[in-house]
Amino acid sequence: MLAYTHRTNASNLGGSHDVPQNGERNEKFGVYKSLCCEAEIVITEGSTFPECPNHRSLSTTWEPLDFEMIPITVIRKKAKSEPAA
Repeated sequence: MLAYTHRTNASNLGGSHDVPQNGERNEKFGVYKSLCCEAEIVITEGSTFPECPNHRSLSTTWEPLDFEMIPITVIRKKAKSEPAA
């Protein structure tokens, strides 16, 4: 299982980089933030960017966020416990 952490980094947009809008196809898996209200989404490559969940009637611009995948270890409880001694 993986989780993510992120840092907003406006510099990753560069000077002439186009930011995606709702209805456009995503070219790279990532975490994005809407510019209107900072709603965050995780979107896979090839998916279509949605409308903002808080402003469905408006055009939405999505800003990519820097993120890092962190492996998570899941510890499962045994079905039967073993005696200590």
